[in-house]
Amino acid sequence: MIAGESQPVRFAIDGETIHVHMNGETRSLHYCDPLRTLARSRQEISQTVARAPMPGVVIVARVSPGEAVSAGTALMTIESMKLETVIRSPQDGIVERIHFKEGESFEQDAVLVTLLEERT
Repeated sequence: MIAGESQPVRFAIDGETIHVHMNGETRSLHYCDPLRTLARSRQEISQTVARAPMPGVVIVARVSPGEAVSAGTALMTIESMKLETVIRSPQDGIVERIHFKEGESFEQDAVLVTLLEERT
């Protein structure tokens, strides 16, 4: 609804671009996924961390230290304000450390999982 009136809206998502068509006009918006942005934080060339997009509590850790993971693998599930969110690996690697146990709470931007790049 816009100004109390219903408007038909069509949209298409192409990677990080959202194309919105409304009132005969099309607009393109660049979108930066906050979960992806916070999940990728380089500390060193060989290390990546998955960060908390919001404060919350760990529901379940889905991986263990030493485990090899692929980009997109579910690392853990967190809960914040009754919303469950799956934290996924931003890249291929090996789980070095899980920083919070199930049931532990954390603040926004806390490092949840540290990954090491797989060396081939």
